[in-house]
Amino acid sequence: MGQNRKKYSYRSTNISDKKGIRLNKFLSNAGICSRREADQFIVMGLVTVNGKLVTEMGFQVQRSDEVRYDGQIVKNSPPVYILLNKPKGFVATKQGGNIKKSVQDLIRTAHPEKVPPIGDMGRTITGLLFLTNDDILRKRLTQFQSKVKMIYKVTLEKKIYVTDFEKLRKGVLLQKKAYSIKKIDYVIGGTKKEIGVEVDNLTPAVLVKMFEKINHKVFFMDRVMYASLTKKDLPRGRWRNLSEREIQLLHLIAH
Repeated sequence: MGQNRKKYSYRSTNISDKKGIRLNKFLSNAGICSRREADQFIVMGLVTVNGKLVTEMGFQVQRSDEVRYDGQIVKNSPPVYILLNKPKGFVATKQGGNIKKSVQDLIRTAHPEKVPPIGDMGRTITGLLFLTNDDILRKRLTQFQSKVKMIYKVTLEKKIYVTDFEKLRKGVLLQKKAYSIKKIDYVIGGTKKEIGVEVDNLTPAVLVKMFEKINHKVFFMDRVMYASLTKKDLPRGRWRNLSEREIQLLHLIAH
């Protein structure tokens, strides 16, 4: 990696008269890694400043510099990590444009800047939604091979039976790609229309199509767990910032 990049070796005496921030601290503040890990990434040639490779420890970056880690731009503003219990009627989409009743409206007072959701959620889908402007974490969490545990409560229009459970566990083909459900069972105390579903990184839209494939229409879907995050003390329509520990766990899951 970095074969086509021009190596940019700085001496600290050249920038000692400028105010800036050490490159490893800049990367750490952006939520990418710890300072110690940042030092390793710099030595490995994974970090560029203004398009040029920087490998020297102690290099300082200025506010106007463009810093990239593994080809991705690192923002110089603090990253935002939000967990929202999405209510019905609002839409979550990573696409731009003006959207009526976007989930952004629910956090706009505290975060007027754009904080995109991880994955899409239609107006009829409710439950946990993770939003962040940390582009590197976003990319890792949305990769198909990422093992992000998600649990949904699903209500169907008609009864579903164990034979259908087996079909979903074995896998359903959608547009030449196989998708499977890790665990599925009836909701305790519910009817045979109400089920709990555990999957690895499957969006609500994919789940709806999987059920349609076996002739079941989804009436209601609620995401009750995202990674290690739950709806505890988070009423419908409310949101909160993630703790440092929760952010670190998401980074571990995404690796």
